[in-house]
Amino acid sequence: MIKKDIEWKEFFLEDVVTIGNGVRLTKSDMEDGDTPFIGASEMNNGITAYCSNRNGSYDNNLLGVNYNGSVGFSFYHPYYALFSDDVKRVKWKDTSKNNKYTLLFLAASVQAQKDKYAYGYKFNSQRMKRQKILLPINDKNEPDFAFMEAYLRAKEQDLLKQTIKILNKHLTTIKTLGDSPYRKEWKDFVFGKAFSIESTNSSIDRIKLTVGNGEIPYITRSDTNNGIDSFILEQSKYEIDEGNVITIGLDTQTVFYQSKPFYTGQNIQIVRHPKLDKFNAIFLVVAIKKLVSKFSWGGYGATLTRLRKSKIYLPIDQDGEIDFEFMSTFMQRIEQDILRKTLPILKSKLSLT
Repeated sequence: MIKKDIEWKEFFLEDVVTIGNGVRLTKSDMEDGDTPFIGASEMNNGITAYCSNRNGSYDNNLLGVNYNGSVGFSFYHPYYALFSDDVKRVKWKDTSKNNKYTLLFLAASVQAQKDKYAYGYKFNSQRMKRQKILLPINDKNEPDFAFMEAYLRAKEQDLLKQTIKILNKHLTTIKTLGDSPYRKEWKDFVFGKAFSIESTNSSIDRIKLTVGNGEIPYITRSDTNNGIDSFILEQSKYEIDEGNVITIGLDTQTVFYQSKPFYTGQNIQIVRHPKLDKFNAIFLVVAIKKLVSKFSWGGYGATLTRLRKSKIYLPIDQDGEIDFEFMSTFMQRIEQDILRKTLPILKSKLSLT
């Protein structure tokens, strides 16, 4: 299906796509809802909030292309969403060609140009229109939409096969769980006595980071993408955390499990325990979120001292201690249930593809 001798040609963006504007919507004017709000982010498919507002940017089946913020990043949105004024709405001029596969192909072509734009050379509306991108062409010297779709469908099929194989293997290798009762006795524990909690007040400020893309997560108080702000290079001046810990952003009430080594931004609290593992940590994340949700209400501000003195409600074993094994087993059971539901869906998508 994939021709290896495909020809390519440069096109000005404005010659092959329509470029629509987003609409400014401030946080103070944003109303809670379930419509994705697309901002100039490189994370979470560009989704920065959910709202119930409506304006002229309400649209779907298109690319959101950042021309401010994380410049050049481009995401496909099959669902209806609102777009900020830092994001352009991009569609093929031939509207019959707008689908997931051709638009994802376009996203890669646009994103390949992002490194040329910086603070002194803005990716503004006019430059976006005159930006050249490389596209495959057919025998009429026009964009070859059939090739784009076939290529991305083949890529999707490869990814589905790999994912199904990995999930199948994981489902068969995790331990079989018996019918251990869900009923458990629970007890309050003083958080700071049951767990080691430390604050990272002197950790890395973003402006002090060694520049360049890397593979080590940089954790901040962000409430998306597991708290990961970006991936950075190894920092010679700062000590890396080895992971298998829970990170807390008190003022933002964000709680995540970090399985791998990472660097952290300022004012992150790190929770440790020798019995912590991936599964019981996820269980604990829910309990800790409930604990920190009381901060900043009624003048009860978030401080490390108050966090340590707070009580956390957890299941206990026969000796009255925190039952880490039960929490781990419980979450493995949940994972098994999710895998058994997810695999048939992925397999059906593979057969459809």
